[in-house]
Amino acid sequence: MIEKAYGKINISINVISKRDDGYHNMDMIMAPIDLYDVIDIEIAEKESYWCNDNLPYDETNIIYRCIELLRKKFNFKEQFSIKVTKNIPQEAGLAGGSTDGAAALRIINKLLNLNLSLKQLSCLGKEVGADIPFCVFQKVARVRGIGDIVEPFNLKVEYDVLLIKPKQGVDTKVAFEILDLDKCPHPNIEKVKMALINNGPLKGILGNSLLYSAKKLVPEVFDIIKECKNMGYEDVLMTGSGSTVFVLLEKGQNCSDLTKYMKEKYPFVYRTSILIK
Repeated sequence: MIEKAYGKINISINVISKRDDGYHNMDMIMAPIDLYDVIDIEIAEKESYWCNDNLPYDETNIIYRCIELLRKKFNFKEQFSIKVTKNIPQEAGLAGGSTDGAAALRIINKLLNLNLSLKQLSCLGKEVGADIPFCVFQKVARVRGIGDIVEPFNLKVEYDVLLIKPKQGVDTKVAFEILDLDKCPHPNIEKVKMALINNGPLKGILGNSLLYSAKKLVPEVFDIIKECKNMGYEDVLMTGSGSTVFVLLEKGQNCSDLTKYMKEKYPFVYRTSILIK
């Protein structure tokens, strides 16, 4: 059974506070994008795993952890043949791991007729990773809590997206560890949501608290943002903890000048669109 595991961008992120359990309270706008890994899982006599990116299949692998979580909860004995084709870069802020885990949850749910709702799957998924609940739904949403409160909404218009990633990635754990909540930006997420719903201007209201950490870890992110704005593109931001920068574009908008310029400088430049479901 094959599932497309779509990546995501964070159109804005406000990290509100740190919790006693080590997680952070967040308020953010997340959107699935038409860049995806392909997850193929079938019931088999013997467990097997293949990935074009040579990722190990152990406790460090989110797919493994999601399947074993379901195995523990529902006590099934089935083994699986798992094939993963990675297209989403790692340490990019695009949920490349989380979306694969979410796809695995959806597939096992169908293969074994567990009959769990997407809401139930998302509740289970948050035990593995904070981005998994959103990735289970794969819909534009305001996301709160540690990532477990997912509130889908409809966009007024469609957007294309240009993704630009420097060579160096960002370790999400480190990004949160060095985050200073008194010094980082705190965008108004309600304003961003209403602008998206009403097709209002986004200039000046987009923001990401984790830019504070990125400045210390991958200063190139700021170079990319500055270069985009110097070329006349205003709706530019880093997604997640980085290191990918995205440019929001009108559907069909020509950005060949920017694309050509960025491809000469950075290893990953990809045009896609926000997924509307």
